[in-house]
Amino acid sequence: MAYGIAAYLNSSAIDEYFRRFNGHTQVNATDLRSLKYPPTEILALLGKWAVSQPGLTQDSIDNKLESLLA
Repeated sequence: MAYGIAAYLNSSAIDEYFRRFNGHTQVNATDLRSLKYPPTEILALLGKWAVSQPGLTQDSIDNKLESLLA
């Protein structure tokens, strides 16, 4: 689950959200609590996938997350 959350937080959608609404990419605990997260099953699957990847990129995370949420 932790790897799934880490991958989710490194997705383009979350990056864009922070840049747009916070004006920066610095994140604090309040910011993290205010986010909407995918269901735990999706985060777990994303985490298992992330661990199996030799080199993660933002594009690969975005593609996998999109396929899991479709």
